[in-house]
Amino acid sequence: MARNQTTQRSNFWFVWRTPLLLAALTLFGLVTALVETGVWHWFAWAALAAPIVVGLWYGFKRPRK
Repeated sequence: MARNQTTQRSNFWFVWRTPLLLAALTLFGLVTALVETGVWHWFAWAALAAPIVVGLWYGFKRPRK
């Protein structure tokens, strides 16, 4: 039974690791864009562009044969 819980936990992080990271990056970008000024706007821009870049990367990636 312990092995099953470990497998479920590892499957959870395998599936949700990247979406949670992208969500945190987006949240950072939104808050930074609203609160900070100057060079922080560039960090906000990069953080908000990251999910778009990842989506385009996997959208145009050719499937393996």
